[in-house]
Amino acid sequence: RTFLAPVIYRTDPEFAHRATVQAVKLLQSVRMLAEPSWTGPLPLDWLLRPPASAAVSSGPSIKQEMFGGRLRFETPFGVAAGFDKNAELVPLLKVGAIRGLGFAEVGSISALPSDGNPKPRCFRVPSDEAVINRMGLNNDGSEVIAERLQSFSSLKEVPGGPPRAPLGVNITKTHSPTILGEAALDDFVTSFGRLYPHSDFLVLNVSCPNTAEGKTFEERDTLTALLARIRAARSACADQTAPVLLKLSPPVLGEDGRRRLRELVDVALTSGTVDGFVVSNTAGDRDVPLTLAGKGDVAAIGRGGLSGKPLR
Repeated sequence: RTFLAPVIYRTDPEFAHRATVQAVKLLQSVRMLAEPSWTGPLPLDWLLRPPASAAVSSGPSIKQEMFGGRLRFETPFGVAAGFDKNAELVPLLKVGAIRGLGFAEVGSISALPSDGNPKPRCFRVPSDEAVINRMGLNNDGSEVIAERLQSFSSLKEVPGGPPRAPLGVNITKTHSPTILGEAALDDFVTSFGRLYPHSDFLVLNVSCPNTAEGKTFEERDTLTALLARIRAARSACADQTAPVLLKLSPPVLGEDGRRRLRELVDVALTSGTVDGFVVSNTAGDRDVPLTLAGKGDVAAIGRGGLSGKPLR
């Protein structure tokens, strides 16, 4: 860490992120080239799984079964959506190669592919151990990513087999201000239909602050309509085991912000669709504690979702 950190911090944040993903993809590719017919039950374990002597027991105190036993988490530590946007690292994330990893979430994924916002779009705020991004939901689109997840289907956990970290799939509306109203609902449901069968849990991201049209579904009426459509789409699935979670923004400080959050939670809980919540997305506002240097950096960077230490 002492050697690499100064080097990494001098590179563009998005370049550093992408370079990391490409390096891990290379590791996976080496394994697949070594055995092209990689359809066995443990296609990557010998290369990626740590040796038994290095395994860490999570212990009964941090293991959890949730959603009526539908999901088992060996540890509460996971990879959030935004790191592996296009589900390129699923083998690494699922087979236990990262010691202590309890789950992973890929995405956000939209029905149509998107290049996202113009660059630069990811910025460090070193004084406050924070990051601001306005990536704009760049991703390969749900059709391509569904095919990719299908190619990793042999990594599913089977009775009597090795434990697999649960994989969440995070979906959102395509980044386009022209997709509104019923078209926006259709867009969301399209991604749900393609990706729900490949997820251990699915996350509805209604809270991305980095798109031109804003928070399309963080209003009572629009969220109600969306959850009704998702409930109907789920009921049409042969396997309805995977929990559906709702990802919300952190509330704006003050009573009005808390009131709006309670309203959205109430809509979700009464919808018959949502099994739980992901808390929370990045903060689009700047009503968070920042140092004097951090305030200067944030003002210079401009819009985008803030994450990191200030949100704790």
